[in-house]
Amino acid sequence: MTSIPGISVASTPNGPLYTAKAVFTVVGIACIVGFILNILTSAIPPDPMALEWRVGLMEQVSGRGILLFLGTGLILYGSLEQRSLARILALVCLIGGVLFLLSGVLVIRDALTLQNQALGNIDSQLEQLQSQIQSADLPPEITQSRLDEELVQIEAQASDFKQTARSTTTKSMVSVLGSQIVLGLGFLSLGRFGTKATRST
Repeated sequence: MTSIPGISVASTPNGPLYTAKAVFTVVGIACIVGFILNILTSAIPPDPMALEWRVGLMEQVSGRGILLFLGTGLILYGSLEQRSLARILALVCLIGGVLFLLSGVLVIRDALTLQNQALGNIDSQLEQLQSQIQSADLPPEITQSRLDEELVQIEAQASDFKQTARSTTTKSMVSVLGSQIVLGLGFLSLGRFGTKATRST
């Protein structure tokens, strides 16, 4: 105990290191809590059977997953001296890594299903529009050739819409899938690090 007039200061070995680990733990908890709150906000009201809900949730998880990864890494580092807790966190990281990688399959399936639905809606609307035009009572100044030209333009616009839908879905799928893979590999690495660290201490 170091004495200063009016003040008692405890000098402990590894004091700065202990303080740093405590700060890492606090920041890690804040990151994880922030991630959970963001995901809960996006997931309410829950509707796991709805395709749009699942796609939106996976986009939120992949977009904010870095918070979960960073928070878990900080807490794991701060708990290395507590071997039992560090082992549990390492196991959680390994399980999380596998889940993130496996979720990529769900991302691909849902994205392709959503794309097929969008393309099907465009085709259905095109058929309805063509049927309405062909069955409508048109004024005599609109000839069949002009009508055929209009139908060709409508088909061209529908083709553009379908191409845009494919491009948008593909970009979204690649972005989410890439994030899931990176996070999965990151969590697996954290888990291996935590396992090796607890064995060597």
